[in-house]
Amino acid sequence: MEGVTVPANNGNNIMTILTIVWTIGILLLVAYTVISYWRLHREIDTAVHYKDNIFQSENVSSPFVLGLIKPRIYLPFKLDGKDLEYVVAHEQAHIRRKDHWWKPLGFFLLTIHWFNPLMWLAYVLLCRDIELACDEKVIRGLSFDERQDYSRALVSCGQQRRLVSVCPLAFG
Repeated sequence: MEGVTVPANNGNNIMTILTIVWTIGILLLVAYTVISYWRLHREIDTAVHYKDNIFQSENVSSPFVLGLIKPRIYLPFKLDGKDLEYVVAHEQAHIRRKDHWWKPLGFFLLTIHWFNPLMWLAYVLLCRDIELACDEKVIRGLSFDERQDYSRALVSCGQQRRLVSVCPLAFG
């Protein structure tokens, strides 16, 4: 058949390229998760058991929860007295609310849909709402003065977030 040309199927080429880019994005986010988890785990390997599922470490600058099956609370040694009680109450609220499942699930969905800016916004809002819901749960039973102390304790802990804030499997 002379003179008949078969058009190049640019649709398949574009889909192949987009699939490769999408897969690379997923692999990068998975690598980021593994590396940040490994770094955080290395930071807490010297943590000392305080009580129950609570551990303290000199390498921890901000309290956080880590673990899907048996979540643990990690605290800096600098916390004591009422501040310690308030922070533990906040972190235990995370565990009771099963936030140690919701945040990784949100990040998993973000990993799959990384190309969608609305998913990034949704993930940021999810993380914010998780924190606000825990605060609300804890302060529900506190007096006005205790609420002020609670706020002060959390603000003092939140000023030094570094590694925890970048690990999608930990939160505080």
